[in-house]
Amino acid sequence: MRVETLRARCELDGCEWCDRAAGPCRCCGGTGRWRPEMPRREASGVICWTRVEEWCRMCAGTGKEHNPL
Repeated sequence: MRVETLRARCELDGCEWCDRAAGPCRCCGGTGRWRPEMPRREASGVICWTRVEEWCRMCAGTGKEHNPL
């Protein structure tokens, strides 16, 4: 697994969630990264799932809770 630092803030200017001292993100556990599955089609036409690692989309890689509700 790649080791990268957490982002200080998300891309939104004046984000109220980045300014809070909230707990860790519920989707990535505060790591700023998550491992979702991505579909891909094999040559035979069978769809299988491959695990990929990327920045957490819920907290934008900050590791802080960003509740969208």
